[in-house]
Amino acid sequence: MDNYYKSKEFKEILEQYENLHDSEQTLLSTEDYSDIAQYYHEQADDKKALEAIHVALSLYPGSVGPTSFLARYALLEEHDVDKASNIADGITDKNDPDYVLLMAEIMIVDGRADEADSYLDEAYDFFYDDDYYDDMPLDVAVLFTDYDEVEYADKWLQRSDETDEIDYIVTKAKILAGQGKINESEELINKLINADPYSTEYWDLLAVVQSMGGKTSDSITSSDYALAIDPDDRDALLNKAKGLMSLENYTEAEKLFRKYAKLEPNKLNSYTLIAFSVMVQNRPQEALLYFEKALEICEKEPKACRWGDMVDVIYQMAYLENTLSHFSKSRELLNRIAEIEKDNLSDNLDELGRRLAEVDCGQGYLCLEENKLDEAIDWFDQAVNDSNGDPHIYSRIAGAAYESGFVQYAYNILHELLFNIGVEEPLGMKYLALCCKHLGKEDELKCIEEKIEKNKKSQEI
Repeated sequence: MDNYYKSKEFKEILEQYENLHDSEQTLLSTEDYSDIAQYYHEQADDKKALEAIHVALSLYPGSVGPTSFLARYALLEEHDVDKASNIADGITDKNDPDYVLLMAEIMIVDGRADEADSYLDEAYDFFYDDDYYDDMPLDVAVLFTDYDEVEYADKWLQRSDETDEIDYIVTKAKILAGQGKINESEELINKLINADPYSTEYWDLLAVVQSMGGKTSDSITSSDYALAIDPDDRDALLNKAKGLMSLENYTEAEKLFRKYAKLEPNKLNSYTLIAFSVMVQNRPQEALLYFEKALEICEKEPKACRWGDMVDVIYQMAYLENTLSHFSKSRELLNRIAEIEKDNLSDNLDELGRRLAEVDCGQGYLCLEENKLDEAIDWFDQAVNDSNGDPHIYSRIAGAAYESGFVQYAYNILHELLFNIGVEEPLGMKYLALCCKHLGKEDELKCIEEKIEKNKKSQEI
């Protein structure tokens, strides 16, 4: 599709659209309007994209292409599955293959990939041996690959006989990479590059696959080729920056993240990535400012930001405030996280309890930082209650206590967990060994070390 946007044909259609009078709008097809909207969307101009779609729907209500675009926008940009489903229901022709793929995509995004696969199997029976849609297996394989559902993608690709198609080869390369067959995946991508060396899509894909295989330097080189073709290639900027981060070249990574942010000023990760890059360079105050910008995006467009993403940002802010010894600010941020989780998990009490326990542990850790052991114990007791006695929470509490110098308290918790409750939780065992060593409990230390070694051997078998 990227190549199509660069074609003379599309440029003429775009120019025609931008110079149309109201009476001439029907000169363009629904496909033209969908392509124009997708082009604007990829140029980060969603206002123009949505304008084009609404023009199309006013002319062609219920048409598949424009309605599908609007539904996917709700699904992927606003993260609203229900809204996407309601929009999709407005498509007139429910037997259109694009409607079928759209409904399957909604299911996948909603965490129901197995249901999507079954739904598509039924549709396949309907379309089977029908020349009208003989490329369905490849389209479905592409869809599942887009969401890293490798097993389903492989199943559908095996049904396709379009082995010479570019989409087939790209999808096969992604599936091989997902299966850990990095070298085989690289071979396919290199064949594509040899046929079209100026495709940023192929260089970007090669960079991702090489990164998956631990070939960081090669991945950076592939990103450099993509950037030589298009200096504003967003994927290449991110791939190279992440590679540089893994090589601890934080200064150069930061420069690339900043360039990406200029190209994508309304993206959440534009600011979180800069924040992480300066945080590892020991500039906590500056990192905090960028996390605050990320939070502003979440608050400005709450429908376009998952509440879990907002929670992650606020956790980072709380950590940095704690690093700067701003304990009261850190505590306020943790309180805000608890409220967000209560608002969004009222129908899942087990998950809510687990998440609130994590917040409780954070509050307790802050109290330990301020040497307020009694208040910390109250928070830790609350964490145990909220988590319904989750052994991992015991270990988290003990770890926080140990790291803060309250070794005896950490020992008491872990001794209770291992010897009275009878849970051999790996993290807890590690900290219990450290506590025993610190407190001079040699016999108990030997016992713990034997248990750790025994568990390690049993996992190797």
